[in-house]
Amino acid sequence: MESPILFTLLMVFLYFHLGKGLHTFEKNSYQYRLDENNKSCPDGYYFNETIKTCVSTNITNCTNLEVAKCPITTAVDEYCMCKNMYIQIWNCPEGTYFDANRLICRIGTVECQEEYEPFACPNETSTDVFCLCIDGEFHSNNCPNGYTFNTEQKLCLKSGSELPDSEPSSEKCQRYGLFGDPTDCTGYYHCREKGSEIQYSRCSGGTIFSLTSFGCVTGSC
Repeated sequence: MESPILFTLLMVFLYFHLGKGLHTFEKNSYQYRLDENNKSCPDGYYFNETIKTCVSTNITNCTNLEVAKCPITTAVDEYCMCKNMYIQIWNCPEGTYFDANRLICRIGTVECQEEYEPFACPNETSTDVFCLCIDGEFHSNNCPNGYTFNTEQKLCLKSGSELPDSEPSSEKCQRYGLFGDPTDCTGYYHCREKGSEIQYSRCSGGTIFSLTSFGCVTGSC
């Protein structure tokens, strides 16, 4: 008779404490402060001694308490939160990373945060190589021959060519990245960040926008 009773008590104990632990993790996943021994902040930020984290020096146009991927960091365990028009940089708890798609801290390890647009590969010296973050891992790609990756526009451009003209739009970006125009193979949309204005650009004559190399390549519609 004692075994079933002890087993039941053990299950109740585990349920209570594990449930409490999961609840505590979820509740505190956005409250982990920067390491006391690492108080250096990016340019445009200062270390706030009261809340023990980096805060933007200037007011920004952000939604209060909005959580998002930090635009100024590549650390996978960092995220940004808007508080009273100022951006705060926070760290996920140890052993977790920030999921930029779901906007939560998740248990596990990744090389990079998900990106919907190409970016310069870390420690890469070649100018014709760019990276994409897929399933938390770096995937390098090459621009077409004679093209280099422009880190500002985040696309491959023909060496020595000028940047394509862009036209502002009244529409707002739902997510960042480069998107081809389904009605015109020479055109593409560029979103710098969620909530920003959509920029529309066209490739120069004799070239079309490539969805695989994220640049204007020789071709016709």
